[in-house]
Amino acid sequence: PAIDWQKTFGGDLTDRLYSINQTSDGGFIIGGSSGSGISGDKTVELNGNTGLGDYWIIKTDIEGTIEWQKSIGGYDAEGIKTIINQTTDGGYIIGGDSYSDISGDKTENSYGEGDYWIVKLDENGNVVWDKTLGGSSIDRLEKIIQTPDGGFLAGGYSGSNISGNKTENVVGYVPLTSTNVGPDYWIVKLDAN
Repeated sequence: PAIDWQKTFGGDLTDRLYSINQTSDGGFIIGGSSGSGISGDKTVELNGNTGLGDYWIIKTDIEGTIEWQKSIGGYDAEGIKTIINQTTDGGYIIGGDSYSDISGDKTENSYGEGDYWIVKLDENGNVVWDKTLGGSSIDRLEKIIQTPDGGFLAGGYSGSNISGNKTENVVGYVPLTSTNVGPDYWIVKLDAN
């Protein structure tokens, strides 16, 4: 088949796309991580000065022309894994990983070696709320869905025992290091807020 169109989006450093969905207006919501400052197609600055990366969200029209973009994160590294297209109120929910304490757009400290970080955006990409979930070890979000009650179900894996907001210990044990254990599935149900 013939190519209808193609676009390259990026700045002067590493930019990685992890999720893309078509929006109700026929356009697209695109998300990943970006270590680039303002350069190339990127018109929004990083929240941190480490260059490790923020969530980078781009909303395009049906032809792939950028309508708006947002860089969301704290002083350390963040990376999107999934974007819900669209929430019942017309906004977006973004899920991924964060290593940052309170800074930039992050309103809660990190619990350990990386946490689930869920961010609710309105239809224009403005942050409505954010939530940090994790324990004292490695926690990685892979997928988030909206549930019929308007809430959200987040899933991924966790190597944390009871700590932070984890209420159950890891089931299996793999001696990765003297302080880490092998991860298990970790599923978290959130309400709409």
